[in-house]
Amino acid sequence: MSVLATNNPIPPAVRATAALLLHGLLVAALSAAPAPTRAGTRAPIDVDVEHDGGRFVVEARADLDVDARTAWDTLVDYERMPQFVPGLHRTRVLSRTGSAQRQLTVEYIGESRLLFMTVPTRLWLDVQHVPFTDVIAQSAPTPAGQGEPTVKGLRARYTLAVVGTSGRATPRVRLTYSAQFELTEALPPVLGALFGTAAMRKSVREQFGAMVGEIERRARARPSIGAGVAEGR
Repeated sequence: MSVLATNNPIPPAVRATAALLLHGLLVAALSAAPAPTRAGTRAPIDVDVEHDGGRFVVEARADLDVDARTAWDTLVDYERMPQFVPGLHRTRVLSRTGSAQRQLTVEYIGESRLLFMTVPTRLWLDVQHVPFTDVIAQSAPTPAGQGEPTVKGLRARYTLAVVGTSGRATPRVRLTYSAQFELTEALPPVLGALFGTAAMRKSVREQFGAMVGEIERRARARPSIGAGVAEGR
């Protein structure tokens, strides 16, 4: 049961800390089998997180022996994201506009577990698709009556690049995720200094690892269609 259903308000520091633990909402934005664990991924994952003046700067990267189309289809599979992104309960595409409907507004709803409590989280993003190379996202205005989002000032990007082939001539694709953002409710200085960067790094590794694991699972489940593709969404 959500702690919001009780009579005790959630302290701002608790909500801010929980926001760190659900950074997967960001990773998912820029994404009906159970999600693979990070230990089940084949590709090594590199993660770097910096915390500068209340703003987080995140970089993550993995080289995958998969075709670009499989990776792209996973990144933009908003309807199925809750099935493989931990902590994400609902994902909705609220609108599609622009050329070939490649400009989207996407809603992410989920929750974080923090000690013995469950803390809801919310995020709305304007997303642009550049098939089959980039998913670019930034914070969108919050719909009326929905409360504040978990983070503010978000700018994030997923990038796909073909970097070669593996030993079996399978395309090798580099998946990169970068983001900058602030928590809507900042961490207290001592808590942020002690746990903020470490908690964010752990969360990014888990959520990015879940995305990588799902891409690899889908690649194993179907024959490679090559690195080049003709059309996208």
